[in-house]
This record gives sequence, structure tokens and C-alpha cells, in this order.
Amino acid sequence: MTVSEQIDALQAKVADLKSSLDASRHETNEQIKARAATARAKAEAAQHTVHGKAGQAADHAHTQWQSFKADTSAKMAELRGRIERQRDERDAKAAETDAEAAEDDAADALDYAAWATDQAEAAVLDAADARAWADARAAASPPG
Repeated sequence: MTVSEQIDALQAKVADLKSSLDASRHETNEQIKARAATARAKAEAAQHTVHGKAGQAADHAHTQWQSFKADTSAKMAELRGRIERQRDERDAKAAETDAEAAEDDAADALDYAAWATDQAEAAVLDAADARAWADARAAASPPG
């Protein structure tokens, strides 16, 4: 997949995310829970793919990514547990607190995605620069 195709795919994912949020406003809790479970499964599958690619990346970025994944997974598991317990207890105030925590976690994940996108943009431009430099050097070199 080319860099341009990867950017197009990322853009499509963001559009799907927005559509998913908009659709959730008109769905029942059960429908949302079912879609959330599907989204978690997709994220886990993508995590395994990214994990393989991250192993080839710089150690620093790999460490940050691993830390983020572990922290996010733990937070989401804790949050899902709290939400389920609170639903069972029908505690509206606690449910509101959990909803706010879930929204904060989503905002954190989106902030991380924005940061990762910024990093990807810099990497894409570095790659384009390196390719242009290599092509110019190859063109300037006598055939050999």
C-alpha cells in the first residue's frame, strides 16, 4: 500500500468514526454495545497488525505505543466493568460520571490519534524528501 493510499484509508476511517458517532445518537444501548464490541474486535485485530510493524520502528516510538495500548486497554476494561456495575445498580449519578470518563478516554485516544497523524505527516514528508534527493542523485550520476 502506498503512502497516499494509507492516508486515504486513514481519512476514510475518520469519516467512518464520525458517522458511527452520529449513528449512535439514534440507537439503543444494546445496539451501541454490539457496535462497540465489534469496534473493539477490529481495534484488537489492527493492534496485532500495528504491533508487527511497530517492532520494526524506532524503540522510543515502540515503547510509547506499547505503553499507550496497555494503558488504554486497562482503562477501557476498567471503564466497561464500572459501567456494567453501575447499570446493574441503576445509579444515574455514577452512570453520568462513567459517561464523562468514557468521553475523556475517547478524547485522549483522539488526541493520541492526532499526535500520531502529525508524526505520520512528518515521516511522510521526510520520506518524500529522501526519495526526491535519491532520485536527483541517481539522475545526476553517470550510468554505471
